[in-house]
Amino acid sequence: MPWDERHSFRDCPWCGLTNTRLTTITADQLITDKWGQQRFWATIGCPSCGNAVLVRHGAPDGGDIKAYEVVPTSKHAETDIKHLPDDVARYYNDALRVLRVGVPDAAAVQLRRTLEAAAAHYEIREKVLMRSIEKLIKDGHVTQSFGPLLHHIRSIGNVGAHASDEQVDQETAERALRFTTQLLRNLFEVPGELEEIAQNGKEAGPGSSRSPSN
Repeated sequence: MPWDERHSFRDCPWCGLTNTRLTTITADQLITDKWGQQRFWATIGCPSCGNAVLVRHGAPDGGDIKAYEVVPTSKHAETDIKHLPDDVARYYNDALRVLRVGVPDAAAVQLRRTLEAAAAHYEIREKVLMRSIEKLIKDGHVTQSFGPLLHHIRSIGNVGAHASDEQVDQETAERALRFTTQLLRNLFEVPGELEEIAQNGKEAGPGSSRSPSN
């Protein structure tokens, strides 16, 4: 079966355009590897940003209609954070949404609010965010090396929140997003994963049917 057009209905991994159909440029492109294995690829393009996406699909003379691989993968996976509390995820997800539609000022403000919510989750509710950041570090929730990054996020959040000649550009907001993502993984994902490991260890304790590993 030839390329299945249903695979062109996907979010753009480059610009985040959602609920759209990417344009099929070519399909059934054959590439043979050094072992003689045949692979077939389709190239589809985003009508918004103009970037290309490769999709590996089944042989045109077969009945396999699966999409085996997509390159590049969605940027959404880069920002997925496990064990993120709802009160923090609310602001973080808002930042992702407005950044993907090209409103970096608004994204900067939501990232600043994300920091406030993250600190509040640890019962740190100082009136000034700078003090909350300092307390996060002092109490050992994050290391000293995160200090400049947190203050950077706070600073651009202030710029985004006030009307002035200074604006937050897309690159600056995306960098702040990366910093925020790393912070949230340290604050929530890593402790959550460790808790799961500990819980699984208890379940695999004495009396468990699981075999001990060597």
